[in-house]
Amino acid sequence: MKFPNHPNLFVFQSLYIFAVTILSSYGGNAETITFFADSGLVGAWIRYTLSGTGCNNFSPKWNNRISSVNTHDNCILAWEHADCTGRSERIAPGTYHHGHLSALGFNDAISSFQLCPHSRPQATRPSSSSGLAGARRAAVHEHNKYRRRHRVPDIRGDNQLLHRQAQQYARDLASFDNEHFTFAKYGENVGAYKAANQEEAVRNAVRAWYNEESKYNYNKPGYADETGHFTAVVWKSSTHVGIGVAWNPRHDWWEVVAFYSPTGNVGGQFRKNVLPPSKKS
Repeated sequence: MKFPNHPNLFVFQSLYIFAVTILSSYGGNAETITFFADSGLVGAWIRYTLSGTGCNNFSPKWNNRISSVNTHDNCILAWEHADCTGRSERIAPGTYHHGHLSALGFNDAISSFQLCPHSRPQATRPSSSSGLAGARRAAVHEHNKYRRRHRVPDIRGDNQLLHRQAQQYARDLASFDNEHFTFAKYGENVGAYKAANQEEAVRNAVRAWYNEESKYNYNKPGYADETGHFTAVVWKSSTHVGIGVAWNPRHDWWEVVAFYSPTGNVGGQFRKNVLPPSKKS
């Protein structure tokens, strides 16, 4: 499947007309859904409070005006016509600003919606207050544990733009059911992992990426598909990493994305950027 102009997904502030906030509490409590008239969850808005999966029609003022959705921890079915008829699109939980609605022909073409049956993901989201921030700290820690083993400087996780773009990419991968496209500005590691929460997912991801080290030939340094994740993790010249994590409910796994700046895996630079591990490690 092709997604035209997909780099624009990362400049969503200027593209998206609407957003949805879904605040969910399970155990029988109602979900509150708020549709906003402007991007960034500002401007005019209309709010719905739901307690089941029945169909909800937009008023004439709001009919066919939705261009993007923020599902938070919920899932909705967006329908082309009133009374939940016509074409529908499942908007998965844990994703943000669905720019792909335009590619699907759903931009400004939604007339009704409903909560998905059994929409809560089976994997448990982080119960601590750290959430995504904690997952990012864990990812940076895992990276630097391995980077120190290879005697290269620590990588930093304080570039918020890099984090936001990695998170948008992870959400898009989850929405497209792991259809892959390249964001060429940065180096990247991408994978899907089973885990109980975001922090465990990123730890599993970085460890899996690093485990390719056993296949790397330091005597013939260079890129190979079977070691490309590892070399990106320990690439000496990369100074910053951005981390994104999004739930893919179709497969019950987490999409994990790492963006590296400056990009690694550059041809002709492997010998000076991918160093053998120290003997002490």
